[in-house]
Amino acid sequence: MRFWITKNSELPVREQFVRQVVLGILSEDLPAGHKLPSVRALARRHHIHANTVSAAYHDLLQQGWLELRPGSGVYVRAPHSSADHPGELDHLLTTLLQSARSHGYEPEEVLQRLEHLVRPRTYEHLLIVEPEPAMRAILQAELTENLGILVEAVEASGFQDASQAARTLVVALPTRAAKVRRGLPEAALCIPLRLRSVRTSLEAQTKPGPEVVISIVSRSPEIRQWARAMLIAVGLDPEALCEIDATSPAWQDRLGRGAFVVADVVAARDLPNGCLAKVFRVIADSSIAELKQLCGG
Repeated sequence: MRFWITKNSELPVREQFVRQVVLGILSEDLPAGHKLPSVRALARRHHIHANTVSAAYHDLLQQGWLELRPGSGVYVRAPHSSADHPGELDHLLTTLLQSARSHGYEPEEVLQRLEHLVRPRTYEHLLIVEPEPAMRAILQAELTENLGILVEAVEASGFQDASQAARTLVVALPTRAAKVRRGLPEAALCIPLRLRSVRTSLEAQTKPGPEVVISIVSRSPEIRQWARAMLIAVGLDPEALCEIDATSPAWQDRLGRGAFVVADVVAARDLPNGCLAKVFRVIADSSIAELKQLCGG
């Protein structure tokens, strides 16, 4: 996976690097056990200070995304091997919790899902909790077109009673799910949405020529940043990418006829005729399939 760093961004270089690594891990473009470049190599490649790269790696190690193997380097954190425990069931459960934790699942979520498997229930209402309005609309559009149940989206979760929470399936982006889960009543089940990999999405797509400018169109600045970072990661030239904020007036006028466009599912509805459009979908197919199963679809 290639990293894209710009010194003209509002985000500090350190935070740009941290976000791109986390995004790569969540989308599985950086698989468990993958070795990352050395501090010196990254600093030299992107013309930044080695201390900046070192600080970013430190943040990612502290947050549990990476692990340091002395004498070898920095790797995407892999499942830990379980120690010996008395009792076969204890051993199996410990391994399960460690493996789930390495994939970003908290113990409380594992317990909730186990309870659902033992005492299954079908949800008829799905609630998206997402603070950013543009991202909220995009997630709602993607889930509505795939699920045959009521899909609502709110800025912050809140239930009037426990019975309402028990009937509602709550979802959130993986970077927000832990915080959302802490604010929910015990009866509510919250599932983090897995992100789609741009690498996978573009495997069957003919790569545009070097002279083609690719416009990234979305109302969400986070979507534009994700798409840009991931397109660069699969080998596209940063100079060939143009970001367009779909909230700006007459943004369609910036797209020439025959333009190659990567747009989110909401912005794609308003693209002018003649564009060569590739819809950038946020939610992975595996996550959609999981929700269909939970919702009886």
